[in-house]
Amino acid sequence: MNKQTLKKAFLVLILALFLGLSSQITIPLGFVPITGQTLAVGLIASVFGLSIGIQSLSLYILMGIAGLPFFAGAHAGLAVVLGPTGGYIWGFLLYILLVKLITKKSQSALQIGLANASAALVQLFIGAAWLMLVTGITPTAAIANGVLPFIVPGLIKITMIVIAAKTVSSRVPVLYR
Repeated sequence: MNKQTLKKAFLVLILALFLGLSSQITIPLGFVPITGQTLAVGLIASVFGLSIGIQSLSLYILMGIAGLPFFAGAHAGLAVVLGPTGGYIWGFLLYILLVKLITKKSQSALQIGLANASAALVQLFIGAAWLMLVTGITPTAAIANGVLPFIVPGLIKITMIVIAAKTVSSRVPVLYR
């Protein structure tokens, strides 16, 4: 393994740990809590390349499934990713992909904000659809419990993501973007 590959692997591990720690910032709210996890995913998606983003999120999910208390509220195990909030976790994979696709041509603050807002909405609706399927609640209840409460906190997080991404991106080597 060459030095560059080792550095990338270490970065993926650090970002997965960052996701795990961010997930512990939790505000309980009905079926789905507000967490720092979405902020971390948005930062990773906005600052790092698609490969590093997907790899770090995948490692985070695998470590949580393996039993490390990485998911919101220090939960772990396969039951979490297959349970009511699992769709939100799986939706993060699409979140990262969408941010990278939307910001491919421009890394302006507006483009980063629009990319994260679009990706967050898609991720929320994936989570709400999963919530509906797993719990049997109606589509209206799934949106009321799994989308609407997260709009304002999401906008605040997106503002934080834009500021942090614009500040940090210039310091991240091109190799990792």
